[in-house]
Amino acid sequence: MLDILQLPMPKETLAKMTAEERSLFLSLGYASNQVNLLWKLVIIATNQTPDNPIEQRVSGAQTQILVRLTIGAMWEAWLLVERGFLKNRIGRDYVPILDKPAQAALERLKKYFASSRLSKIRNNYAYHHPTKDQMEAAFQMAMANKDGEDMDWSVFFNRALLNTFFFVSDYVLVHGITGELNETDVNTAHRKLLGDLAPVANDLSEFTFGFAKAIFQKYINRDELTMTVVAKIGDAPNIDDARIPHYVETPHLRNI
Repeated sequence: MLDILQLPMPKETLAKMTAEERSLFLSLGYASNQVNLLWKLVIIATNQTPDNPIEQRVSGAQTQILVRLTIGAMWEAWLLVERGFLKNRIGRDYVPILDKPAQAALERLKKYFASSRLSKIRNNYAYHHPTKDQMEAAFQMAMANKDGEDMDWSVFFNRALLNTFFFVSDYVLVHGITGELNETDVNTAHRKLLGDLAPVANDLSEFTFGFAKAIFQKYINRDELTMTVVAKIGDAPNIDDARIPHYVETPHLRNI
């Protein structure tokens, strides 16, 4: 049973904040929503490896797509923290009053993104498509991969257009990402990315919650700082049991 708690955030409370505080509070909440949703999908997507070799390939590529989208959302969230908080007067005002978990999370984020290559993945493979030269370099790297199989160079069709998957496109593209990470093995690069995402997602949430806590304490009276149970979700699935299939029946969508 999940208890869903509501903390009222009326217009009057938001109006008390400065424009900088209000903008950052709302933007960080939006960024946190994106990162949490995408990270949840990545966790679910990695829960099960299908037995069918074709579905196994497509399922793995689907997971990598979600990983790239998550990387893009995380990088955008960090830019928000960096530009809207650290390089702004609001950061100087709020860093000293963040709780210790939020301060520690912020320090880890600064250290991680100072040397991270996520920006190149975000710019070239996640939120933007690679250039002709980048795709050609990825193609040449994929061509040189002696561990690849003929099946990797395929497009998988189905009468349901939604089930069509250009696997060859993803196969070539992940070689480009592998090169950006200074790796030569696609699977090693993928594990490296996955290993980075969990702590970054947690730290972004920790910082966001810490900043929100400081905002609440500044603008909401202590006797009003209470949460009320507004829903009880009794049928929420265990995240470890959930699954995102690629192949689905689509009777109400266009089929060929």
